[in-house]
Amino acid sequence: MTLGLVLLASPGTAQTAGDRAEVEAGRRAGAQIERSLKLVADPELNARVARIGKAVASVTERPHLPWTFKVVEHRVPNAVALPGGLVYLTSAALQLVRTDHELAALLAHEAAHVALRHHQRMEREANRTNLLVMLVAVFARDARVAAGAQLVAGGVLSAFGRDLEREADSAAVGYLLQTPWHPVGVLTLLERLAREDLLSGGVDPGAFRTHPTWGERVRAVEEELARRGVPLHRRVAAGFLQLSVDEEGPVGVVRVNGEAVVRVSGGRVRAAEVAARLDRIFNEDPSPFDVRAVGVLGEWSVRVGEEVVLVVGQEDVRLFGREARALAQEYAQRLREAIAQDRRRRALQG
Repeated sequence: MTLGLVLLASPGTAQTAGDRAEVEAGRRAGAQIERSLKLVADPELNARVARIGKAVASVTERPHLPWTFKVVEHRVPNAVALPGGLVYLTSAALQLVRTDHELAALLAHEAAHVALRHHQRMEREANRTNLLVMLVAVFARDARVAAGAQLVAGGVLSAFGRDLEREADSAAVGYLLQTPWHPVGVLTLLERLAREDLLSGGVDPGAFRTHPTWGERVRAVEEELARRGVPLHRRVAAGFLQLSVDEEGPVGVVRVNGEAVVRVSGGRVRAAEVAARLDRIFNEDPSPFDVRAVGVLGEWSVRVGEEVVLVVGQEDVRLFGREARALAQEYAQRLREAIAQDRRRRALQG
């Protein structure tokens, strides 16, 4: 992988003897992984991975495989799919993704390798048993199977990387379009992995080692999203500038990343209207300097660029006992601070 070079399964709805043998091969390889690495026992985390993984698998070309998703403890971000649709993720991979959208993207990439039968192309260059051994060795970082790792490094698998990875990325975008998760998650995940690779200072990133380069894959996914008419809005998939709405009595509250930014009259309904405007604006990733309070002929509003976020009304003035100008300036300042804080967090965490 780079999002895993993976071996894939071929059992269909009506399994043949060959299909059953392939599923059994995957189970045997999985048993090797589980002898080397400890399974994560957290039921909530496992349920999250299984729920998203199975939903993604259900929209692939091979929904009837016995898909199974497991998480193992390991410090290297990694994932691998084995024959029969058995998919393993490391705990570090789950720490790397920021949202369910990015987790769905990772699982969709793995499922694509399975659904598109990429292993058949790999088998022309490597014996299947040896290939399984290599995949398990690379995933588990098992020094006892060094020969397999050397074969991988020598290019037996990476020779297929360019086509397989691009096909899997492209298919993942298509799968996510059929799910509740945002297909731009494929792009933001690749960008995050590229950043991690850069920050690693040349340390082996495990099965996320990539051929083609991260830059090539990012550009290819951007082109695929554009081809499918998907706007390149990263905010939702990457989990930044998250909006929520609630109310406190007659006061509607708009929160950015959980912090109250705007309190207005009109309760939840008006707060939702303000949040809807911010939702469109935030997709363009505005700068704090784009936010300002504007007074025209005694009417005060808050704007981001030329977009009006809200107009301070007389009911706001009566409810909060403050002048319209003061309220607009306070809203604008809080909004600037929320955007600036979010940008600082992204600069540090990616």
